[in-house]
Amino acid sequence: MENKFDSRLIVLALLFLLAITTYLLKMKAEVVELVETNTETESVKVHIQIPKFRNTYNLNFENILNSKIQEKVRNIVEEIKEAAHQAAKDGILQTKYEVYISTEVKFKSKDFVSLVIYYYTFTGGAHGITTFDTYNIDLKNSNFLTLEDIFSDTCNYEKTIKDFITKLVISRKEEFFPESVEYINEDDITKRPFTVTKESLQIYYEDYEIAPHSTGLPVFEIPLSLLKPCLRIKIN
Repeated sequence: MENKFDSRLIVLALLFLLAITTYLLKMKAEVVELVETNTETESVKVHIQIPKFRNTYNLNFENILNSKIQEKVRNIVEEIKEAAHQAAKDGILQTKYEVYISTEVKFKSKDFVSLVIYYYTFTGGAHGITTFDTYNIDLKNSNFLTLEDIFSDTCNYEKTIKDFITKLVISRKEEFFPESVEYINEDDITKRPFTVTKESLQIYYEDYEIAPHSTGLPVFEIPLSLLKPCLRIKIN
């Protein structure tokens, strides 16, 4: 009976070690992880969730990328903290100021990562302000990619994207500014923020750029099936 019990313990211990080893190997292989911190004072509430790159081909590029993201976040947090401190000093701080930074990883492989970081700040008033940065990174060659890098210029991908977006805007015209279709058609789509998933291309517009705040941040998802002949990179 005792030997049987000992055997079970050994099996459980081996399974536990296997699970830990699998987890550690997976973590070692990950090229990006999300790091989260929360702090709160009498005047400011801060939530930060940002990507941290690691295990990439180029350590120097990895450090530059992480520093770039961290510096942007640090500047935003310091700006809001300073504003809250001044408001408290002037006796006009009625509610806590807020910084809420979150990240959505849209695509991840050892060679390519696509993600968006949202920066929400609230300093009183009717609503806060949300801005964002998109990152499309060729980790193998240590480059930041644009739409021109991802799609071939021999294919009229710009027209395909614009036609898809304007069709959606027209179908929901009550949610957008009257001049939004003209704005989209005249805009240089190759300079527009974007991310990529396995299924679609996401095109981003800023708050109030083509629609009122009540619409939310306009993000349009164009199926990659419409753009597949134009793709320069492999997404799977």
